[in-house]
Amino acid sequence: MSSQLPKIAIVGVPNVGKSTLFNRLIGRKQAIVDDIPGVTRDRQYGVTDWEGRYFTVIDTGGFVPETEHDSLEKNVKEQALLAVEEADLVCFVVDGRFGRTPAEEALARILRKQTKPVILAVNKIDSIDQERLLGEFYKLGFPNTIPVSAEMSRGVSDLLDKVLEILPVEAGNAEEKSDLKLAILGRPNVGKSTLLNALIGEERAVVHHKAGTTRDPLNIRLERGTRTIEIVDTAGIRRKSQSEGKLEKVSVLKALKTAEKSNLVLVVVDAKEGVTAQDAKVLGYAQERGRGMLLVLNKWDLVPAGTTIKDYKKSIVDKYKRLDYVPIIAVSAKHQRGMKNLFELIDQVYENFQRRVGTGELNRVFQKALKDQPVPTDGGHSVQIYYATQSGWSPPTFVLFSNRPKLVKESYLRYLERVFRKSFEFDGAPLRWVLRKK
Repeated sequence: MSSQLPKIAIVGVPNVGKSTLFNRLIGRKQAIVDDIPGVTRDRQYGVTDWEGRYFTVIDTGGFVPETEHDSLEKNVKEQALLAVEEADLVCFVVDGRFGRTPAEEALARILRKQTKPVILAVNKIDSIDQERLLGEFYKLGFPNTIPVSAEMSRGVSDLLDKVLEILPVEAGNAEEKSDLKLAILGRPNVGKSTLLNALIGEERAVVHHKAGTTRDPLNIRLERGTRTIEIVDTAGIRRKSQSEGKLEKVSVLKALKTAEKSNLVLVVVDAKEGVTAQDAKVLGYAQERGRGMLLVLNKWDLVPAGTTIKDYKKSIVDKYKRLDYVPIIAVSAKHQRGMKNLFELIDQVYENFQRRVGTGELNRVFQKALKDQPVPTDGGHSVQIYYATQSGWSPPTFVLFSNRPKLVKESYLRYLERVFRKSFEFDGAPLRWVLRKK
C-alpha cells in the first residue's frame, strides 16, 4: 500500500463480516471469506478509491479480549491493535442480527480511549425492516453509526461517503507500483512468517508455532534504497492428500496464484528436516511458471555442526537435477541472521531474471556451442539451428531458428541451457526456448 494514502482499519470480533466488507471496499476477493470464525489472522492491505480519492483499507483478525489461554489469539489481537494505531480512521464492524456482545463492548471501550475517529458499521442489515435493530448499537457510544450489508453491497456507498467526510487528510493518488514482487512459499511451519518479519524488521505477520497460521496471502511493501519491494507471505503448501477442508485448499490455491504474479519466489525449507519431495514440487511449480527462484534454508542454527551449504546443494542436485541453477542461502529468521546476504542474493537473482544479452554476443556463444556439439539428427533427417536471439526477459526467453524445429530434442535444449548459464549470469532464472522454422 502507499505510505502517503490515508488508512482505514477494519476491526471487530470474529465472524461479523470484516473480510467481506474489505473485499467489497477494494473491489476484489483478496481476503478469504468463510463461515468459520477466525479466518483472518494477519493484517491485510488493499487500496481503493471513492469519488476520485484513494485510501488504504486494512483488514484484521477477529478481536478476542480474553486471550490468556491462547497465544495465537493474543497475536491476532495485537495485530488488530497495531492496525488501529497505524490507521487514520477505524471502521468497527458488528453483526446487526444478534445484538451487542461482551467482546464488542470490551473492544468499544478500547476504541473510545484512543483518539482515532470511529465509524460503527452495523453489518448484515439486509433490508429496511432490519434497521430497527440499530438502536441498541448506539449504546456503544459512536455517533457515526451506519447500517450496511457487505454481502449485498447495501449501505456501502453511505459508509464510503462518511469515510471521505471525516478522513483527517486528503486522499492521495493511486496505489504505487512495486519494483520487485517476492512471494514466500513453502510447507507449513518452516518459518515463512518469521522470515517475513526478519526481512521487514518488525512484527507485521503473526508468528506462531501452530502449523498453518497464515491463510491469506499477506502483502507488505518495503522501501529499500531506491527500490520498492512487495513481499507476499503465503499459506503453507502441503500435498493434496494432506490438505484439510475447503478453507485450506483455497489458501493453497491463493498461494500458488500469488507465485504466478510475483517476479521471484523464495522457497523456504526447514534446514534441519532437509529438502523434501514437496519442497522440490514447489520449486518445480515456480520453474514451470517462469519465476525467478531462491532456496532459503531456514533454522540453520539448528543444523548439526559441520554441515555445509555445499553438502546441501549436492544432495539436492543429485535428487533433482533440473534445479541445479537455483541459488541456496542459509539463514536463521528467528535470530535475524543472514538477512543482509539474503537481500543481496535477491537483488542478484532479480538482475539475472531481467538479464538481456546482445544478439552478437549471444550468437558468438551459440555458434561455438553448435560447433562443439552439433544438433543430433532425427530418424536420418538433418536438423539445423541457424541462429538464436533473445526475444524476452523476466524470464529470459530465446528464439531458435531451425529447418526442422519439431525435431530438436529436449536433451539438446538442456545442453544449450548449460552453455548459456556458463557464459552468462542466469543463476535463479529459468530459461525459456521458442523454436521457429526458417
